[in-house]
Amino acid sequence: MICNFEELPSLVKQVFSRNKPKPCSWYEMSELERQLGFNLPRMYRDIFSRMGHGAEGFWAGEDCFYKHLPLIQIWAKELLTEDSFPLSLPNDAFVFFMHQGYQFNFFKLSEGDNPPVYSYLEGQSEREFIKTYDKFTDFFCAEVEYFNKHSTQLLAA
Repeated sequence: MICNFEELPSLVKQVFSRNKPKPCSWYEMSELERQLGFNLPRMYRDIFSRMGHGAEGFWAGEDCFYKHLPLIQIWAKELLTEDSFPLSLPNDAFVFFMHQGYQFNFFKLSEGDNPPVYSYLEGQSEREFIKTYDKFTDFFCAEVEYFNKHSTQLLAA
């Protein structure tokens, strides 16, 4: 179930009460935007500023934190090329999450402060990017809910 935006602070508190977040400073966010050449959506900035350098067990092993972001822009394009996918990433795409080098999520910078999330999975049968969430906050809420439900198993692995 996708949470409402009003539930987001409560869900974030649940994750962060057990997993110490490592914030990303506004200076680092500005520097990242300067390096990438564009401004990031407000909802992404708000969440990322709280945990841009990690949150202990939450998203452990995923490529989605400050140090990964410039690299996963490249890796996502390489994955599409290696998989002979017929589309390129849109010019305004920002890849914000990559899992194990075979799956990634992105949003389009032109689609507002809480943009839809699209995904690509290596070898997928669809020949287009899949819109997986209507809003970035829906993606984040789903990840938090999954983590809260399975965190004991995930952290034991």
